[in-house]
Amino acid sequence: MNKKNIVVEIKAGKHLRKYSCHARKDLKETVILLDALYAVLLISMLASAFGVQQVETNLGTIVVPDEYSLIQEAIDQARPGATVYVKAGIYLEHVVVDKNGLRLVGEDMDTTIIDGDGTGSVIYVEANNTVFSGFTVKNSGRNLYDSGIYLYHSFNTSVSSNSVINNNLGIYLYESSNSILRNNNISGSRYNFGVFGLNLQGYIHNIDVSNIVDRKPIIYWVNQASKQPPVNAGYIGIVNSTNINVENLTLTKNWQGILFAYTTNSTIKNVTANKHKDGIWLLKCCGCSLYGNNVSDNNWGGIALVNSSLCSVYCNNANNNVEYGIFLSNSADNMFYHNNFINNKRQAWLYGVNNNIWDSGYPSGGNYWSDYAGRDEKSGPYQDETGNDGIGDAPYIIDLDNKDGYPLMKPWDLPPPEAPRTNIVLYVIAGIVAIVIILGIGIYVVKIRKRPSDASIVQVPKA
Repeated sequence: MNKKNIVVEIKAGKHLRKYSCHARKDLKETVILLDALYAVLLISMLASAFGVQQVETNLGTIVVPDEYSLIQEAIDQARPGATVYVKAGIYLEHVVVDKNGLRLVGEDMDTTIIDGDGTGSVIYVEANNTVFSGFTVKNSGRNLYDSGIYLYHSFNTSVSSNSVINNNLGIYLYESSNSILRNNNISGSRYNFGVFGLNLQGYIHNIDVSNIVDRKPIIYWVNQASKQPPVNAGYIGIVNSTNINVENLTLTKNWQGILFAYTTNSTIKNVTANKHKDGIWLLKCCGCSLYGNNVSDNNWGGIALVNSSLCSVYCNNANNNVEYGIFLSNSADNMFYHNNFINNKRQAWLYGVNNNIWDSGYPSGGNYWSDYAGRDEKSGPYQDETGNDGIGDAPYIIDLDNKDGYPLMKPWDLPPPEAPRTNIVLYVIAGIVAIVIILGIGIYVVKIRKRPSDASIVQVPKA
């Protein structure tokens, strides 16, 4: 039997489609086919009416300045997941990344320059899964949070192979998580690097020693135990770790000199931290010790404990900090003694509920406060005996729940810094090895001398 073709026209609005099919005795399949085709056409018509564009599987690459003269123009036109490739040149602009999955790639780190011209943040990322690589980023504004690269509530963003110079704040991670930082060289900024979060997730990042601040490596450890950072570190961040010993460092010009977050039973000892925003910052820490540190001349404060407990802070200098010497926020059961608080705007700044111990009893005493106005005319545990003792007769009042019962009349003399422990260990090991070698040689020589010569051996004939 001859089969005839049936031509069907379907028109929806301005859309006209023609379809050809074979006539069959059973028209049910033809009707189903036509219904399906009409549904597809109707969806296409509605998408066009509401301005919905079809998404191409190839997201493509936009080249700056070939297609757009400004990086921001290219970002505005790019689809999420696209690549913006920036050729070498100087781009005077501020870049905001607000689309997920964008890749911003510079042709060459040294010659692909984004210049903020002294205002605002230069690169501001408020999207997820962003890649930013291969640029020089410089000249942010000078307000508190103006940054070279600012990650704001950004998840899983990669920042790599960038030179970040001459900014107020070089790279700042604010309430972001799972950031990946590699091979970034940060220098010449008021604060080179910093991290801030409201919970543990805000401090979980993958940052290795290939990131440099003023020619020193960033040490950022997460989930570590029983380790000691190298003495050439430029920034210390210890997160969710235990038994970390930070010793004998000089740190300068970061958002925090040392950050301990969610860390337990760890030590900060003989560290000099100055010209930071905050010298030493402890968040949600327990059982940590701060001893023999010089935390002075910082642009906001010296030592801060936030939601931390059972920590010992003793024999530290916190001097000439712009806003505070010691800051506590909802931190209790900590002990502070033999510290020197000198010429800070607020010697101790307490926020929330804080119940702590501020001296080590009599006659050991408490802390030295440069603004203490009391006298030393008495002595004894109750300061009611004749003769002075180097301890103020009246307590130093911090607030209703905190007071130093035995304030010192003179600054406490801090012990000199210790030599790096690693050198001492090496000397001890070398000495032990030398002794073992000498003893071994001596025993060998004695055995040789006691062994009889061949001439003295008498052969006894067999019977």
